[in-house]
Amino acid sequence: MAMSELLNIEHLSVSFAAEEGKMEAVRDVSFSLKSGEVLAIVGESGCGKSVLCKSIMKLLPKNGWIENGSIAVNGEDIAAYPEKKMQKLRGSMFSMVFQDPMSALDPTVRIGRQIAEAIRMHNRTLSREEIGRRVTELLELVGIDHVQERCKWFPHQFSGGMRQRSVLAVALAADPKILIADEPTTALDVTIQAQILQLLKEIQKQLHMAMIFVSHNLGVVADIADRVAIMYAGKIVEIGTKDEIFSDPRHPYTRGLLQAHPSMARGKCSLKTIPGMPPVLINPPRGDAFAARNPYALPIDFEEQPPMFPVSDTHFAATWLLDPRFRGQETIIRNQENGETKWQVSPDFCVSEETLVEVRHLTHVFAHGSNHPVKAVDDVSFTMKKGEIFGLVGESGSGKSTVARCLMNIYQPSGGEILFDGINICDKKEFRSHRKMLQTQRQIIFQDSASSLNPRMKVADIIAEPLRISHRKTERESTRKEAEFQLRYVGMESMYLDKYPAQLSGGQRQRVAIARALSMEPKLLVADEPVAALDVSIQAQIVNLFRHLREEHGFTILFIAHDLAMVEFLCDRVGVMNHGQLVEVGTTEDIFYHPTHPYTKKLLKAVPMLPGSRKRYGGSEEQRENG
Repeated sequence: MAMSELLNIEHLSVSFAAEEGKMEAVRDVSFSLKSGEVLAIVGESGCGKSVLCKSIMKLLPKNGWIENGSIAVNGEDIAAYPEKKMQKLRGSMFSMVFQDPMSALDPTVRIGRQIAEAIRMHNRTLSREEIGRRVTELLELVGIDHVQERCKWFPHQFSGGMRQRSVLAVALAADPKILIADEPTTALDVTIQAQILQLLKEIQKQLHMAMIFVSHNLGVVADIADRVAIMYAGKIVEIGTKDEIFSDPRHPYTRGLLQAHPSMARGKCSLKTIPGMPPVLINPPRGDAFAARNPYALPIDFEEQPPMFPVSDTHFAATWLLDPRFRGQETIIRNQENGETKWQVSPDFCVSEETLVEVRHLTHVFAHGSNHPVKAVDDVSFTMKKGEIFGLVGESGSGKSTVARCLMNIYQPSGGEILFDGINICDKKEFRSHRKMLQTQRQIIFQDSASSLNPRMKVADIIAEPLRISHRKTERESTRKEAEFQLRYVGMESMYLDKYPAQLSGGQRQRVAIARALSMEPKLLVADEPVAALDVSIQAQIVNLFRHLREEHGFTILFIAHDLAMVEFLCDRVGVMNHGQLVEVGTTEDIFYHPTHPYTKKLLKAVPMLPGSRKRYGGSEEQRENG
């Protein structure tokens, strides 16, 4: 092993004891990490990314264990290290930044004290003054200003981006050689995400620290990584430099992930999706685990696991298409993929000239005590045509979700009017006289499908519940038949009717939430961050479904998201919100390629893009500099 290699993992397998049997979460994984290098690990939920990271630090739960393989740090295998020896390595050799900073920080302890505890744990010889200086250094290093004041704050007093910076300061307390960042930007807005990514890059270079960066956001990976490893069903199926993975992907799964990204589908009628779901690893498939989802699978894929074939000295992929016996097949498959009919340019959908929703001077104030009212929405006006998909974008706290809740009468606006099909829903008397119609004709889909579905109800009952509450008659024989029809319509089989939400994946739960909303045949669908928590391949399925719903039934959709590439692909018009105000509204083309407001330009500039996908948002480089 070369001296520059900090970490070398060979044939690592990790298993968990489950009720159904042994789950093989990580299967025969090998890779190395050099000093100062950033290795990104990419894959769908459940592919083993987080388990792999926790295995390296030996933070597995009690029902998990390392089945076999080695984890060599500076040439020494730590796989069999006892907990006491691992405690010395954690913090000084490895440190970890998690996705949710609120769960990583103690809500009852001030930020400065939490960082001080991390410093003291790894160096008990430091005096109180020396620890205080080190806390100040770390907070300044991660870009937090007014340090003397803010080190006395509690986590809830920080914004999401500042909390993530604080977690990073804790992780850096003992100058680790390897930083493991597990989805550190997933829950952040695009502008805060860009700040955290820039910060990570600067700190990594300044400290010459190696980093393992876990993400399902391909744009983020393209921005930060030196090398990329693609994981599927517990195995690394492709690994190479960033340029090799993005410009010359060889595994069908890697190609599927890249093609599912909306920035690769401008002008197409639908996003490319990966059919099916990843396998359950209680009894892993005998051959290539991706074979069942690969429309171009070879017979050998179902019989034997492919070895890692070399593409170059730095690029390897576990696919039989690289075997000399089948190399001609890869050319045929690539030609077929490029010529699929679903990639033809979509005909323009004709949006009606009739207005369905008209928002006039909407204002909403939250009263946080009589002396501190917060104006969440400030004089917002816009219209939505029948059959239109209207996108609403902006940072967290900009007022997007408050507008959505006002549209649904979840919040009673402090001022202004909302006309739905000519009815002023802010007028209590007018609302009461049309209550039944308004309850059925407007439906909302939330970001967190897990909390929006009753965990004690089966899928059939969840979908049919609005029908029973509204006493609405159905064309089908029974409410169960209606539930089955709606479930099939969103792409799920009837076998799921008798399952509980906990037995479904995130994408399946979101489909159930959509099916429940569709059961009322609404005129307006309000989708509040419906794809934020989903993998890129599942996001593509849900976004395709929204477009299908609009084109087949003429639904009007308010689509709220912080993934601007998804908004650009899906929406007809876009509104940009900042500090409760609607600062710019226009067609998708105008907003993304000819923005006029400085905040819109700032938002677009922060969007991470895939290499070679297309020109950057926000017009020419010269226009962006002047803006």
